[in-house]
Amino acid sequence: MHLMQLQIQNFRNLNNVNFEPVDGVNLITGLNASGKTSLLEAIYYLSHLRSFRSHQISDLINRQSSQLQLVAQIQTDSDNQIPIGIQRSRNKLEVRANRQPIKRVADIATLFPVLAIHPDSYKLITGSPSQRRQYLDWGVFHVEHNFFGVWQRFKKALSQRNAALKSKQNDAYCSLWDKELFEMATHIDNLRNKYLSDLQPYLQELISKFFAAHEIEVRYKRGWNSDTGLDQLLKTELYKDRLKGFTQFGPHRAELIIKVDGQSAQTGISRGQQKTLVALLRLAQAQHFAECTGRKCVLLYDDLAAELDSVYREKILDVLVNMKIQLFLTAIEVEQVNLSKWANKKMFHVEQGQVKDLI
Repeated sequence: MHLMQLQIQNFRNLNNVNFEPVDGVNLITGLNASGKTSLLEAIYYLSHLRSFRSHQISDLINRQSSQLQLVAQIQTDSDNQIPIGIQRSRNKLEVRANRQPIKRVADIATLFPVLAIHPDSYKLITGSPSQRRQYLDWGVFHVEHNFFGVWQRFKKALSQRNAALKSKQNDAYCSLWDKELFEMATHIDNLRNKYLSDLQPYLQELISKFFAAHEIEVRYKRGWNSDTGLDQLLKTELYKDRLKGFTQFGPHRAELIIKVDGQSAQTGISRGQQKTLVALLRLAQAQHFAECTGRKCVLLYDDLAAELDSVYREKILDVLVNMKIQLFLTAIEVEQVNLSKWANKKMFHVEQGQVKDLI
C-alpha cells in the first residue's frame, strides 16, 4: 500500500500542490511554518478524515477559500490503483474512492491505513484515557474485521441507555439495553486483550533496543472490576448510574496502563523519553499490522530530527529502513536525516506552501 500522487488545493497554506512521492522514504524539508507538516497532515486526512493537529475544520481550509480539496492515487498491495477524492467545506464533506461515494470513516481508513508520529504524540501517554483507547482501537480495527460492527452496536446501546438514565426513566426501561451492552462489551474486551497480547512481542523487541536499562509494562485495564461481571455491575450500580446520568462501567471506560520501572510513564520519565516510547508504540503497531494482514500501512514522522537526539535518531532510522514501508519524514535541512540506507528515496523542499522536488 502506498501513495502514488496527491493533489492539494487550499489545505492550510498549500494552495496548489502536486505531490508525487516514491514507495520508499520521502524526506520533506523546509523552515518552520513553510508547510511541510501540513503536507503530512493532508496525507493523514486522506485516511482519517480529520487532522492530527486540530479538531476545527476552519483551521484546515485556507482563509482565502471556502473549501479544501484532496485528490489522490493510491496503489494497493495487490497492485490495484484506486483514486480517492475529498472535498470539504465548513459545512459539507464529500468523499469518493474508486469513483464510489464513501459514507463512513471506517471505509476510507480500511482502504488507506496511515499512522502518524508528531511532536504532540507524547500526549498518548500524558493525555486522557480516550487517546490510549484510540491507539488500541486503531490496531484492533485493522486486524479484526468484525470489531467495527461490534463497536457500533455497543455505542448505540450505550447511547440509548445513557439517554434513559439522563431523562430519569424507571429501572426497567433503563435496563432494556443491558444485555446488548454486556454482550458487545465482552466481545470488545476480548478483542482488545488479544490485540495487546499479540502486539507485545513487537513492542518488547523495540523496547529492548531503546530502553534496555528499564522495565516497561503496557497493560490493558478493561473498564470494570475484573472480579465482578459487567452484567452484574449494570444491575447493582444502576442506582448510581441514574444519579450520575451515565453508565459508569464498560469498554468506554477502559485504559491502557503504561509504566516504566513501576512508575507511571506520565510522571516517571522525561518528555524526551515519552516521545521515544510513543514512537515505539506506533512502530510496533505498524509491524504487527504488516505481519497480521500481509499489507503495509503508510507512516508519517514529523520533525524526526528535532524529536530525537542523534543516537536515538539513527536507531529509529535503522528500524524504519527494515520495515520496508512508505515513509514520510520532515526536517528543516536534508543533512539532519541520514537516508543512505534507503535505495528508494526522494527529497522535497517546501517553501511558502510550494512543494518542489530536490535533485
